[in-house]
Amino acid sequence: DGGVGGSPYPDPMVRQRIDNFVTHNLILNDTHTVNLSTINEFRAGVARSYFPFRAKSYGENMPQKLGLPASVPADVFPFISNGLTGFSTFAAGLRGTLILQAYDMVTMTRGNHTVKYGGEWRSLQANNLNASNSSGVYNFPATLTGNPQSPSGSGFGFATFLLGSVGTATLPTFLGASNSGYSLSGWLQDDWKVTRRFTLNLGFRYDFQSWPVDRFNGISNFNPYVTNPANGFLGRMEYANIDFGRSARKADYSGWGPRFGFAFDLTGRGQTVLRGGYSIFYPQIVNTSFFGSTAGFATVTTDYQPAGGNTNFQAFQFSNGLPSAPLLPLGAQMGPSGFLGQTVSHEESTSQVPMSQQWGTSIQHRIRDWRLEVGYTANRVTHMAASPYDYDQLDPQYLTLGLALQNNVPNPYAGKVPGALGNATITRQQSLRPYPYYNAVNVLAPTLGSSIYHAMVVSVEKRLSSGISLLVSYTNGKLMSDSILTTAIAAEAGSSNGYQNGKFNRAAEWSIDPTDVSQRIVISGLYELPFGQGKRFSASSTALNHLIGGWQLNLINTMQTGNPLVVRGANNFAANRPNSTGKSAKLENPTAARWFDTMQFVNPPNYTFGNLGRTLPDVRSPGTINFDLSVVKDTVIKEKLRVQLRGESFNVLNKVNLRAPGVSFSAGAAGTNISGNFGLITAARDARIIQVALKLIF
Repeated sequence: DGGVGGSPYPDPMVRQRIDNFVTHNLILNDTHTVNLSTINEFRAGVARSYFPFRAKSYGENMPQKLGLPASVPADVFPFISNGLTGFSTFAAGLRGTLILQAYDMVTMTRGNHTVKYGGEWRSLQANNLNASNSSGVYNFPATLTGNPQSPSGSGFGFATFLLGSVGTATLPTFLGASNSGYSLSGWLQDDWKVTRRFTLNLGFRYDFQSWPVDRFNGISNFNPYVTNPANGFLGRMEYANIDFGRSARKADYSGWGPRFGFAFDLTGRGQTVLRGGYSIFYPQIVNTSFFGSTAGFATVTTDYQPAGGNTNFQAFQFSNGLPSAPLLPLGAQMGPSGFLGQTVSHEESTSQVPMSQQWGTSIQHRIRDWRLEVGYTANRVTHMAASPYDYDQLDPQYLTLGLALQNNVPNPYAGKVPGALGNATITRQQSLRPYPYYNAVNVLAPTLGSSIYHAMVVSVEKRLSSGISLLVSYTNGKLMSDSILTTAIAAEAGSSNGYQNGKFNRAAEWSIDPTDVSQRIVISGLYELPFGQGKRFSASSTALNHLIGGWQLNLINTMQTGNPLVVRGANNFAANRPNSTGKSAKLENPTAARWFDTMQFVNPPNYTFGNLGRTLPDVRSPGTINFDLSVVKDTVIKEKLRVQLRGESFNVLNKVNLRAPGVSFSAGAAGTNISGNFGLITAARDARIIQVALKLIF
């Protein structure tokens, strides 16, 4: 296949995936009036989805067409990281969900009290076979063509690729998993009208959520605190329903959620009301963030590392294919020594269910058709799933050894560990790790994430009258967080998952959140033109009324500040972010060619951590000013039939809204940046888009 859009990669074999998403839903609802003051509502529901997908290149024998030997699985195009812009090789698989729900609530009115109580049971099941990168991931690092004594500014990944020297590689195998969990909830709420002007909302809710488990107990977990009986090493693999229960995490029964709210009519005329409240919520935990490790069951990943863990040497030559057969998913048969010499995962048994505390107050004032509201809102989140960190991380006290960490030393585990970590020698750095016979011990979704949000909210609303409605909303807020593991992130924001020094200094990740928008104003308005039947200006002719009537103008204006920038790219054996010179990188008059001062970042000395924060405190991406305009013409043909003509223009003023600048720091030999894209803006959001549509509505 030929390239598309100037891309050298074939299309559609590599760039496309074939999807088919099907959903079915069934809801049964019964509302029963017990008496004049008591109502019971019962609801039961089933929701099911079915989602098969496959990469276009799946089954096309792409690795062998590239000249690779049969040891490389023939599933899809192999994923290659070689310093150039990468592309997704996609996957093949099947996903499906099944959600069952039963809900019942009673509402009683007794004098000044309206009491609601009830309960809910919910079962969630998620089936997943996602054969991602099933032909392997091959990394060609710049270090193999750089200076091993001083990597900054030396080496080039593409040069390593031309040599065919694979630095590291991984090959996953897949069987699929079926995760499930359930929740039980109960609540009691009393809306008490204490006086004509004062109302209290009092209540509590209890939520119990089970940690997700595999329906067939296909969960494994590395326990770093016990001795492996097979070899006497610290740490062993354990398996669900054999070494622990169905989940490695202990159940959390602390799901109490109080509710308190009030409303006070300040004047007694229903025009000015003071409101406030506080509540605790518990987000749903049956999601991918908390799915346990299926290593050895649904998924087995084999790591290919250089001999002795020395990254100055290649793991193997690409043209020769994989140096050994991948591990097979043997489940609990792999025993306590399963994955020895590989990368393992650990779930903490003391995990807590995430909790959100929300509070706020506002004052609302109404004058005829206008409503003004000024308020304060806050949200404090704790125990959120955070980015994984390596429990096998080298203690920072050893970083003072510097380049001596690269020296080979006798391996006390020689011949006792399969793979590269069982060689006669290993690097001194590897030997000083807590578990030198493993590549890494990744702590999965530790419930360490937290955030705090404060905001002032002002809104002015004019309800529809005389054909005009208007809503103006302004928010001025601040979101602080640490390395929360997010499943989705704002389109204009950068991701900052991952720690620089995760095991020993997670507090260093506390910063302005990369999705923070400090100020945002949205103005939306509707104007029904006063022409046609029943309007201020009408014609005597029905045909003419059809022509001039039914016109409507809509405007939405959004203005907001940009997101904080996330700068990464240190190259010094330890850091993932550069040092700051101590001077702000903010420019008084930034341009697309130079959005911030790139000279205020330097590569940290070898084997030290960068002092730059998780996000820049005072430099953000460009803000947005956007106007969308639409003109709508509705023509009624008869009672249940009408024709609608729509003309819409997005970014009607054709405002140039720049996207975020390049934030990848690349250190030269002097330690300063040498990347031409650092601080450079190369793209903008959509220019003006106009579309016209004709609809027949019946």
